[in-house]
Amino acid sequence: MASLAQQESESLSQNVKLGMQYRFQQGKVMVNASCFLGYDKDENGDLVINPEQAETVKRIYREYLEGASCQQIARGLERDGIRTARGNTRWHDSSIRLILENEKYMGDALLQKTYTVDFMTKKKVINKGIVPQYYVEDDHEPIIPKELFYRVQEELARRASMNKSAVTR
Repeated sequence: MASLAQQESESLSQNVKLGMQYRFQQGKVMVNASCFLGYDKDENGDLVINPEQAETVKRIYREYLEGASCQQIARGLERDGIRTARGNTRWHDSSIRLILENEKYMGDALLQKTYTVDFMTKKKVINKGIVPQYYVEDDHEPIIPKELFYRVQEELARRASMNKSAVTR
């Protein structure tokens, strides 16, 4: 019985995986909007801007380009009582960095950034080319203009290279 149950679970997992991959190939973006700062979902499941949260996203990008670190931005948001996408009062610098690196804020979407390696444990790992990824341009209304997004990416790279050279000295 246990063997049959496991086989059924594996089959179901494979079917779900294939269904998701088909939706990705069709360019259908799936995002958990309850954990995604700046956006909600409308009745059709499409991403729509949450105006209040979008202001927080714009602030994060602006402050970063003005020279603030991810940690400084996080402390400033906490000080001003601004909540995370999940409603927490505590911000982490890693969360700020993820917001700065997320292409969805410019209206695009990279699909299949992670994948499940084991259907039993449901363990997910970052996709480093093992399964195909799909890039959808102009999927939804952007909060951040593309030019601003790319300037932030350049600044992230510049600061990372400065940190590496400071460490090797």
